[in-house]
Formats: sequence, structure tokens, C-alpha cells
Amino acid sequence: MFRRKRNVLNRSKLRDVVLLSCFASALVYGVSSISITVGFVMLVSGCFLHVVAKGILIRNIVLCNRGLYKVVRHPYYLANYLIDSSFCVLSGNPYLLLVYPFLFFWAYGPTLRTEEGLLNERYGAAFLNDSFMIPQVFPDVASVKGLRKLFDGFSLKRITAKECSRVARFASMGFAITLIHELKREGLSGLKHLLIPTRHDYDEFIFVLVTITLLFLGLVFAQVANNNSAGTVRRP
Repeated sequence: MFRRKRNVLNRSKLRDVVLLSCFASALVYGVSSISITVGFVMLVSGCFLHVVAKGILIRNIVLCNRGLYKVVRHPYYLANYLIDSSFCVLSGNPYLLLVYPFLFFWAYGPTLRTEEGLLNERYGAAFLNDSFMIPQVFPDVASVKGLRKLFDGFSLKRITAKECSRVARFASMGFAITLIHELKREGLSGLKHLLIPTRHDYDEFIFVLVTITLLFLGLVFAQVANNNSAGTVRRP
């Protein structure tokens, strides 16, 4: 038997590559107010889909094909695509935005094949029927109609502290990339205005405050998730 070759670029590495590239790009490229608006709209949309997908998913028990899962079979990956693309838009680097789709399918392709193979083994004809009717990652004209029942099967009880931590980190990274553009205009001397802001520096100060707050919330939710996980393991 031949051992399957491990993919060099997986999902977690892709996010790291994107963020590092975006931070570096923000130091070189400029960004317009329109790009910032578009970037944050994409970021909010991606975070929203992430939460909705989590609130509907019942893992390894039933085949999820309700609500958002009626629009695409893998809404988590659609959400990740929007989130990473939003970082690329906020960085101001048009080449990074053009390259990202290829990196996405390179990183997610093997995972999609593996997951769909497992779903096919477990649910058989039901999954095959869904695969013909529901797009894999990106919605089409027909599946968009499923947005009318977007929250079908959704429950807030399924939104864990770990999911809240993820969303807080996503948002903080978006603000951090934008903050680099703000600081770049004034150079290192602008750091002083972040600590002692004048009336002309409140926009940068607010960006820093929001970024730190979101990072802090992400750490708090992550710690809560770890505590919950540890408590579950110790429970007899």
C-alpha cells in the first residue's frame, strides 16, 4: 500500500500564510475607504455564516441538509473563504486576492475529498442525492433560494465558547490589518498618539482599543472552552 502524501498546505497553515502575507502587504500597499468597507462586509458575512453553520451542525449523528446546509454542503469552508478573502482585501494587495482562490483549493481540496468520502460511506444514497442538489462550497442561483430558511434547525445552545473565540480572533485580525494602514501614515511617531490621543487621533485609538478588546475576548472564550473540555474529560 502507498501512504497518501501529506498536503504541504493545510487549512491551519493557510490561515497563517494569509495573515502573515496580509500584515506584510499592509506595510507596502495602500488601501481605500471603499476597500476597507468591502473587506469588513466580507469579514462580518464570513463570521455570520461561521456562527450559523455551527448552530445548525449536529456532527456524526445526522446528515445536515437544513438551513444554511441547504445552500452549500460545506458552509464552514465558505465562511473561511470569505474571512480570508476579507483579510486580503483589507491588506490592499490585489495580487494576494487573486492568488488566494488557488491556495484555498490547494489547502481544502484533500479535506473535502476525505470528508465527502466519509459522508458517502455513512449516509449513502441520501448524501449522493444532496451532492447532486446542493453545491459543495459556493452557492449557485438555485441553492440561493435556500437562504429563505437560513436558520432552519439553528440552536444557540450549539454555539460554544470555542466558536465565540474564533469569531473574536477573526474580527481582531481584520482590525489589526487596518490598524497597520492607519499607523503607516504617521510612522512610529503615531504610536504616541495611541497612548495619549488628541481629538484628531481618536480613529486610530478606537482601532487599537477594538483590536485589543477582541483579542482579549478571544483569549477568554478560548480559556472557557479549554476548561469545559477538561471538565468533560474528567467527568466519570
